[in-house]
Amino acid sequence: MINKIVQTMADAMADIRDGAVVLLGGFGSIGQPNALIDGLIEQGATDLTVVSNKAGVGRIGLARLLELGRVRKIICSYPRSVDPVVFEELYRAGKIEVEIVPQGTLAERMRAAGAGIPAFFTPTAVGTKLAAGKEQREIAGRDYLLEEALAGDVALIEAWEADRWDNLTYRSSARNFNPVMAVAATLTIAQAQHIVDLGALDGNAPDWVKDNLGLMAACRDSPLGAASFALMRGGVAVKVREAAKLHLDFLTVPHDPGAVSHCRVLLVLEEGARLSLLETHRGEGAAQTLANIGMELVLKPGARLEHVRLQAEGSNALHVTSLGAKLERDAEYRALYAALGARLSRLDVNVRLAAPGSHATLHNVAVLNAGIADVTTVMDHATPGGTSRQLFKSVVGGRGRAVNQGRVVVREGAVKSDSHQLFKALLLSSRAEADAKPELEIFADDVVCGHGTAIGSLDEDALFYLRSRGIPEGEAKGLLIRAFLEDAIEGLADESVHDALWRRIDAKLASLGADEP
Repeated sequence: MINKIVQTMADAMADIRDGAVVLLGGFGSIGQPNALIDGLIEQGATDLTVVSNKAGVGRIGLARLLELGRVRKIICSYPRSVDPVVFEELYRAGKIEVEIVPQGTLAERMRAAGAGIPAFFTPTAVGTKLAAGKEQREIAGRDYLLEEALAGDVALIEAWEADRWDNLTYRSSARNFNPVMAVAATLTIAQAQHIVDLGALDGNAPDWVKDNLGLMAACRDSPLGAASFALMRGGVAVKVREAAKLHLDFLTVPHDPGAVSHCRVLLVLEEGARLSLLETHRGEGAAQTLANIGMELVLKPGARLEHVRLQAEGSNALHVTSLGAKLERDAEYRALYAALGARLSRLDVNVRLAAPGSHATLHNVAVLNAGIADVTTVMDHATPGGTSRQLFKSVVGGRGRAVNQGRVVVREGAVKSDSHQLFKALLLSSRAEADAKPELEIFADDVVCGHGTAIGSLDEDALFYLRSRGIPEGEAKGLLIRAFLEDAIEGLADESVHDALWRRIDAKLASLGADEP
């Protein structure tokens, strides 16, 4: 289990050596890691080069480190400001070197180091004494100085919150040099005001994120969704106010065996907003990887979301997505999910029709030659007048297995609800398998609900009809399979996405195996 929290100050300071370049966070006394500086004093490292915004205040923190003679050189922007008594004493006595760097340049030099940029040009300090000895170049009619990146051996910083995976957040004025220093050093040591559980970092997120993140696809009934929330290392949060298009592309790196990824996606569509969402999951190679994604969709009144999702990863990939959607009055969610490859893929979908007039259409296509593709849905008709349609179609060859589970819940009082679900599967080999489990839970009168399931092989009569017209057997089978799947695809994607999806499906169909020994 990853845990980067250390138990003692001595452990934290153990790797700091004499002569180290130390980046000290803070803006004056704001955000300065005084506890860590005290720990460095106790540890004993000397002959240090310190990078800081200022040269110390009073006789505490950095000033105390200077007073003890442990600093050989300081790189800063403001060596003389309020109460820098210790630095002035040392400098007048010739006991310390100083390099003055303009504040913006100082921050950018460290940011460049963190980004792997060796140097950059800036107009700051051109024509001043600070330009002495530096390369100067005219670019587009303006003079610039070349500044080199500034990296540290160690950074001592202050954070507001931290978790055991070393994720940090900063608060208010302390969000100054601390974040940029954190990525500019070989070793970063942070003191935090609060230690929080994984996934609980605030991060100064806007209110609309705080109000919605983690409310769906993270509950007791969705344990892997809860894990994606607790263990997430990043994610995407988007608010849509008008009409927009968005492509989310998730790539599993093939040369990283055993890679595990936990992330979250939050989409909030404001009243009347329109979003066309393309979501792709790609991966190659035979390495076993795990992608665990939690997705939350919030549709305000009258919003419309058209969602096309393609999951096509490597032969040993494990893929889990937990998706929760909440639809308010007259909102509409139209989704097409396509599963084309993984050792195991699982899509859990929970749609709540939370207000009258809301509508959801869920279509799924799966083309498998091996592995398992499992789609489990819960359609929750929580209020009167909601409508839902679900159509799932699978084509399974070789030793593949398709699983479709759909539960429709019509809650008490949700009159005039209208729901239908249909599962169909084509089996192209004797070892192929398809499982379907439709469920209805109805607690209201005056509703229309139905479900159906059909699993079998290609219709021999239809195949004979096509072959009797001179169409070769392979082409005839392809026509029937295409017609079978197109029923679930048509009308749920624009022309370019529709055609691109079919190219992927056709390539997958060409690789399907029939009976195997």
